[in-house]
Amino acid sequence: MQTVNVGQEFSPYLVSRDEEHRGGFHSGREFRNKYLSHLDNPECWRNGAPSIVLDFSDVTRLGFAWSNEAFAFFTQYADPKRVLKKIRLRNISKVKRLIIKMELEAGYRRLQEA
Repeated sequence: MQTVNVGQEFSPYLVSRDEEHRGGFHSGREFRNKYLSHLDNPECWRNGAPSIVLDFSDVTRLGFAWSNEAFAFFTQYADPKRVLKKIRLRNISKVKRLIIKMELEAGYRRLQEA
């Protein structure tokens, strides 16, 4: 299973949603496309086996918009709990984990209401 040290391999400062917001440097969409694109496939979600480990030990800032764009996208395939089983988060503070969880739940609710 692949492990990505997000802060070293991508950026320690994760706030931009996409290229159109805040300059788009190191955006959530860019991260999703670079490291999580293999999960953009319904077949990938048929089993619950973890697919990737994301190490946040070197991440200094994590924003809501970045988290939403990077992770909530996958709620079209699975509920938030299954997303976090497929995408393992390591060395992450409680606050950063909560931000990701909140954005996953918000994304999932929007899909359910549509």
